[in-house]
Amino acid sequence: MLNSKIILITGASSGIGRACAHQLSKYASHLILISRSKEKLECLQEELSHITKVSIIASSVCDKDIEAKIKKVTPRVDILVNNAGLALGKDPVASLKYEHMEEMIQTNVLGNFNLSRIVLPMMLEHQEGDIINICSIAGHYSYMGGSVYCATKHAVKAFTRAMREETCGKNIRVMEVSPGMVETNFSLTRFGGDQSLADAVYQGMTPLTPADIAEIVEFMATRPRHVVLDEIITMPTDQGSPSTVCRR
Repeated sequence: MLNSKIILITGASSGIGRACAHQLSKYASHLILISRSKEKLECLQEELSHITKVSIIASSVCDKDIEAKIKKVTPRVDILVNNAGLALGKDPVASLKYEHMEEMIQTNVLGNFNLSRIVLPMMLEHQEGDIINICSIAGHYSYMGGSVYCATKHAVKAFTRAMREETCGKNIRVMEVSPGMVETNFSLTRFGGDQSLADAVYQGMTPLTPADIAEIVEFMATRPRHVVLDEIITMPTDQGSPSTVCRR
């Protein structure tokens, strides 16, 4: 039964991760939430504690001791929602900042890979588990000003596919959601807190919401065990690709 599962969500304090925490809490016997923001995690823990047991880990997914922190909370993870990720800037390659490249690669690539590396042996031991990676349409389409971010999401897509092959036949489902434009704090982070630039991203169009993605994650996790939804690509009706957006 899904409602007896231990569910771990990264990037859980806001946006898609927070929506997934709310959406999946009704199924979990133990919800483990990871984010760098301890204050936001504590608020979310309070919101959900009447539904299920909630543990929080205030940490970056890039921290070298993240494995020890997870194993201190639980010896088992049944469902991993690998959501933590970010974009920084929209500079062309010739103007890229090293620190931006480093943080995107650390979080989007190494953080994602490492969480999978940590939980997969637990799932293999118990002969069951789901890993749901939150990717992006940037893993399918590269666009100007998104070279590093797109490269990190292409990496996540390739890693997910390899892991799916490696776990085939082991009752472990490796799945991926690749959203287009979702209105979260993603753009605010990307533009260094410039609210006007962030607002302009969604101006004149209707973006997806975090709840839209959380509902897809729920759908993936609640399919019968013999069903694997390898990948769901979803965009707003007003979006055709990263560079094609209908604005009114």
